[in-house]
Amino acid sequence: MRGSDPAGVDAARLRDMPVLVAGGTGFLGASVVTRLLSAGCRVVVVGPDPGWREPVRRAIREGVVELVQEPEWWRPEAARRVARRAAGTEQLVHLATAPVPAGERTATGAARDAVAVDVAGTLELLAALGDGLGHVVLGSSVEVYGRAPVTPVDESMRPTPEDPVAAAWLALEDQLRIVAAAGGPEATVLRFTTLYGPGETMPWAVPTFIQAGLAGHPAMIAGDGQELRDYLHVADAADLVLRAVARPPAVSPAGERFRLVNAGSGTAERTVALAHRVRRAVAGQRGELPPPPRHVGERRAGGVVCRTDRARDLLGFRPTVDLDRGLAEEVAWFARLAESWPDLSAAG
Repeated sequence: MRGSDPAGVDAARLRDMPVLVAGGTGFLGASVVTRLLSAGCRVVVVGPDPGWREPVRRAIREGVVELVQEPEWWRPEAARRVARRAAGTEQLVHLATAPVPAGERTATGAARDAVAVDVAGTLELLAALGDGLGHVVLGSSVEVYGRAPVTPVDESMRPTPEDPVAAAWLALEDQLRIVAAAGGPEATVLRFTTLYGPGETMPWAVPTFIQAGLAGHPAMIAGDGQELRDYLHVADAADLVLRAVARPPAVSPAGERFRLVNAGSGTAERTVALAHRVRRAVAGQRGELPPPPRHVGERRAGGVVCRTDRARDLLGFRPTVDLDRGLAEEVAWFARLAESWPDLSAAG
């Protein structure tokens, strides 16, 4: 009997499919690799090392997943080595991000480095993989929208990014659209909102608030905390990537070759309200409510709220992890690994 994978399509489509995951040992990448393996895909991961996240590290160690150890995958010679090791790749899931060069201080230098890695480097990899590559799933970000004048924003709005990395992502999105239209690989761009969940170590709002709460300190909020953000659990984000892999654009009724999808929960939370949710989650773990948040300085960033209709209509995606449950999971994860936090934060 032919079964169905979690993305709601024939499981035979994914079984034994060769998928290359750039950034597969990172926060989102590790969850994506796990989902691809569960769906029966043959997975090759590109990254600097096996990372520390289980079960991906174990899968690499046991030979279930092949690691192509290329810290600078975007360089032409490295891209060619990746392509040789990942010969026969049918789909690329691109979740790798550009490192920030040590000592870079100028705006021009930051822009140059972002374009060199995120745009030129990705195109080097696509060119090296060649004609056998049928579909690229790009993990982009809602940061490309910049300070949207009207919210919620949908995919028809032309973004105005405000930093070099977001501008490079937008340029890469456009290049993938043009390449797909010219007969190159089909492309799905997922503009992710703020991701969170177990395994997150970057010093964003959620892990920073959790770390403070577990230590009995108040969360520190820049400004009044009234900006709105959409928080998507990493497990839901991985499910959306799997759905995109399982259902390339040309499979859709419209038969398109490129699609752009806001990837979020469809709900928004103010930063100050998020801090209080984290307090309650920490209290559930420790039995004691941390101090209320403190407000310092001025607001550092605006909020972006997105429409997520296309994720539902094109990929059948509906998030399953609500914010309180997801925060409780992340608090419990941090509580188990509290002593490892400084090392994990440095590992990324």
